[in-house]
Amino acid sequence: MNATRSATVKPVTLRRSQRPGPWRAALLLALLTGAWVASAEPLHPAGKRDLYERVLTHPGAMVAATPGGPGRDPLKALSRLYVYARETADGQEWLRVGTGTREESVLGWLPTRRTTPWRQQLTLAFTNRAAGRAPMLFLRGADDLRAILDSPAPGPAAAALRDSVAQGRPDPRVLAVEPFNFIDLSRHFYLLPILDFAEYRAATGDKVRALKVASVTLPDPAANQNPSDQAASAPPTPGAPAAPALPTPYRAAVIFVIDSTLSMGPYIAQTKAAVARFYQQVRAAGLLDRVAFGLVAFRAAAGDPAKAAGLEFIARTYANPAEIKDGRDFLRRVRTLDEARVATDRFDEDPYAGIQAALDTPDWRQRFAERHIILITDAGALDGSQRDPATGQRVQSSTGLDAARLRSLAGEAGTSIAVLHLLTPEARRQGNTEPAAAQYRTLSRNAVNQETAYFPIDEGSVRAFTAAIDTYAGRLIENLARPAAPGQPPPGAATPAGTDQAAQIRAIVDSLGHAARLAYLGQVEGTRAPEVFEAWISDRDFADPSRYAVDVRVLLTKDQLSDLQQVLKGIVEAAEADLNAEQGTRSFFDRLASVAARFSVDPQAGSRDQSTRLADLGLLGEYLQGLPYKSDVLALTQDTWTRWGAMRQYEFIDQLNKKIRRYGLYYADQDKWVDLAQSGGRDQSELVYPIPLGDLP
Repeated sequence: MNATRSATVKPVTLRRSQRPGPWRAALLLALLTGAWVASAEPLHPAGKRDLYERVLTHPGAMVAATPGGPGRDPLKALSRLYVYARETADGQEWLRVGTGTREESVLGWLPTRRTTPWRQQLTLAFTNRAAGRAPMLFLRGADDLRAILDSPAPGPAAAALRDSVAQGRPDPRVLAVEPFNFIDLSRHFYLLPILDFAEYRAATGDKVRALKVASVTLPDPAANQNPSDQAASAPPTPGAPAAPALPTPYRAAVIFVIDSTLSMGPYIAQTKAAVARFYQQVRAAGLLDRVAFGLVAFRAAAGDPAKAAGLEFIARTYANPAEIKDGRDFLRRVRTLDEARVATDRFDEDPYAGIQAALDTPDWRQRFAERHIILITDAGALDGSQRDPATGQRVQSSTGLDAARLRSLAGEAGTSIAVLHLLTPEARRQGNTEPAAAQYRTLSRNAVNQETAYFPIDEGSVRAFTAAIDTYAGRLIENLARPAAPGQPPPGAATPAGTDQAAQIRAIVDSLGHAARLAYLGQVEGTRAPEVFEAWISDRDFADPSRYAVDVRVLLTKDQLSDLQQVLKGIVEAAEADLNAEQGTRSFFDRLASVAARFSVDPQAGSRDQSTRLADLGLLGEYLQGLPYKSDVLALTQDTWTRWGAMRQYEFIDQLNKKIRRYGLYYADQDKWVDLAQSGGRDQSELVYPIPLGDLP
């Protein structure tokens, strides 16, 4: 930003009914006398209509009443502010800033040098390092990062720098090293805003994204800090955590999510008996207050009301692990559970409803640091890939989610999912085992250890099934009983090759437990992100580029998220109308032009009836343009849509519908909306939600 740039004056724009004569006279007088004129809204970046200019504040920044005036009100570091005007005073550029997009949110003036431009509201979240990823290096310059990537062996080159810092020999290229313990973004929001990015190809041939970030940790609201103390009480640097809170016992819980339709009776009985055994082991080990088990049963919706009444429920929680006292209490709560007396409409059931119910179990996230869901079923999952033979309509899960979305929700909640897939003879006859296995491998792939907790039970053997759940729960209890050095992985954490399923289960439980312990230690020891600075990082592990070091999140306001959801609904409506129309797929983009006119603030949007690329219609907000990801929706062309054919077009619509439902879940998740302006939540419309990049259209 040019510090000598002259002030940009933008006159107030009002509706005709809001322009009384005296106001117009005062406005004209101000212009004639050269007085500064307030902007009714923040400034727009060049060439943008929807986006506003934003900045992040530096530590010690103070608001002044006038350009060049004395600072009066201190601001918290990396507060996000909108820019309303620029003016030069005493050879220095000043910005008129506010916490929101309305004039009443304006705070005053800041020197430009005390801010950093933030073109897009992108931030990063650390991935959990339990799978063996090395700590991330924050490097002073892009050239320092490029030098590592250009070396023949980036892993050892980065390790040498980390070792030098760890041994007390600071390297000027390294500004900071990622904290050892995992920082859970969903529990303690921290800001790693992306200021710039570039794509490189390392000397090894791997594609890597270089990211320029600024770093600060937002203050803990419970600390009740005075804003003026913010600079003096910056979060601790890596290796010097805050004084640890009194640790609560490290607890673990398992919720069994079991198919309770016809033919599942033997597995239901074995699960009940197994949990009773587990509680005996827990009592014997003195862990009754630290390990608990729960149970959720699921079936599926039925079209016939009489059948639906016979099925009783789609998903029902029988035992909440946060409420269970012991094995006897568990058996008492699940005694009425048995297989359904009537069949569901199709072989596939609705396990996603059961998993959603488990994730939403009251209090278990607060009580248990380590949380496992074990899905038990012999059928595939309804996810929109199936069709009702009578109506031809796609049959969805009652949750509206698919395996990938549900896995992402579980990951956000810090909960792992394992699947015991019963490959029964009937499932094989139905041709159900392979498509169901694909679903459950996706569902059970854990982002932390990059491994899949999918365990097929050949022929649906009750004996093999019992051995599998005994191994899983037994290893969990064993790990809780064994004292472990903080942050150290348990022995045998690497998943063994081969076909020994028991060894694979033990290794998966070890790895998932280690990740949960790192997250727990991060909370107990008050581990925070590094102090404020700007640095360059790699989005992947130097030693193993297949492992991501960070996840990219887009920070959307409630209005932006609502607009995004409504626009996708408009696209879906246009696509569905096109598929049902006699004139065929050539009319799809004509319909999209009318959708664009309905949602866009651009008066030319509705006249773009010759557009052959969805991105040219201006439908999706400018906040999605230029992001470091490939948008399937923005890349869609009329030729591609026509060439796809009906099946691929239906898949496209189905994916958009799943995103629409996901946005609804985000909107309702009140606990994760963040006040980036750090204004105490005075303007609810400016709260933002950290949307994973992969959930954008």
